[in-house]
Amino acid sequence: MDAPRAKETTLDMIRFIEAAPTAAHAAMEAARRLEAGGFRRIEETARWKIKPGDRFYVIRDQSSIVALKMGSAPPAEAGFRIAAAHTDFPGFRVKPNGVYSKNGYIQLGIEVYGGPVLHTWTDRDLGLAGKLVVKSDDGSHRVVLFSVNRPVCRIPNLAPHIKADKNEGLKLNKQDHLPPVIGMGEEKALEDKPLLKLIAESADGGPVDPEKISAYSVEVFDLQPGALGGINEEFVFIRSIDNLSSCHAEVEALIRAPKDTPFTQIVALFDNEEVGSQTMQGARSGFLDSVMERITASGDNSREAYFRALASSMMISADGAHALNPNYPEAHEPRHHPVLNGGPVVKVNAMESYTTQIEALDHLRRCAERADVPLQTFVARTDVGTGGTIGPMTASRLGIRSIDIGSPMIAMHSSREMGGSLDQLHMINLLTEHFS
Repeated sequence: MDAPRAKETTLDMIRFIEAAPTAAHAAMEAARRLEAGGFRRIEETARWKIKPGDRFYVIRDQSSIVALKMGSAPPAEAGFRIAAAHTDFPGFRVKPNGVYSKNGYIQLGIEVYGGPVLHTWTDRDLGLAGKLVVKSDDGSHRVVLFSVNRPVCRIPNLAPHIKADKNEGLKLNKQDHLPPVIGMGEEKALEDKPLLKLIAESADGGPVDPEKISAYSVEVFDLQPGALGGINEEFVFIRSIDNLSSCHAEVEALIRAPKDTPFTQIVALFDNEEVGSQTMQGARSGFLDSVMERITASGDNSREAYFRALASSMMISADGAHALNPNYPEAHEPRHHPVLNGGPVVKVNAMESYTTQIEALDHLRRCAERADVPLQTFVARTDVGTGGTIGPMTASRLGIRSIDIGSPMIAMHSSREMGGSLDQLHMINLLTEHFS
């Protein structure tokens, strides 16, 4: 492993994550990189004219993206090589009527999104980001992203001196104890619509008129910059490694992969995995299906061609994997201890929470051997459940061979997660070989 190159790759991953305070920003950053790599955007509403060698991407609802590099052979002949991941991550979303005054403070009512480790969000500098729908002068409406990249809010912890149950540890009530503090003021201060003004000023491309904002969504995110850590910079500390590291790796692998393969290469990055994927842009939707069927039909206008393509396809589902936490070894299966910087982790579960089909496993191992990438395996303790991924829901619906993998990490779903500084290059090299 070329350690300097690996660390530079991880620094680039940090830049990707810092550009993505929300899933929509992640999709836009992926699109920016794809365009720099020669891909063009096409719309779902357009009539597609696709030919071999074309490189393009499609975005749905601003937060999910499917990118393709068309193979030299028709999909019905050579199938698809797919890498999938998700753009979202656990956190907090502001309620529609979320700004209120309480005891002289202005606060934000929030809902929990996904499964964040709640106590890790207290006493941290937090920013706001999201989407605005803005009415233009011609009467049309457009979606604009925004990000407030300064510490505008905080979830304050309770001092131990005035805590009645001092010895019982931290217990947070989601309704009462999580609303971030964003300012000082009584109810009258809300007449100025401080949140609406703030996000209007922070719109991408420059401020917009708050009066022209017809709808918006706001998320809370951690502002602390990512960093290499450890004595020898063997670690990376940053938010949202799960699963923006996989998004970064898949986009970079697709850009780097050969252009002359017979099969069509696809990256699919879906929103809403953390809450079940049951949205129009989630992995349970028909987004990926429709894209693949449309490009198959552009060469052979029959459904049989599409199903033949699926039968010849292979998918890698990439999502964060649990590395051994040295402070909690008892939480791990004794004979399966993935470690940071030990390479991508194959995820196995007898209840099929992961989709590790043996032909796909054989394919992955051959890719790893050719790319000189080490592999590890994760299995949960038999008496402990495990999380799920987009792998099973996608593979079962499409009927394609698939495997779940992930880069090893510690403190998954914390406001700050921890990975290895060598593993991002391992993952990119493996995915590039998958596309080759």
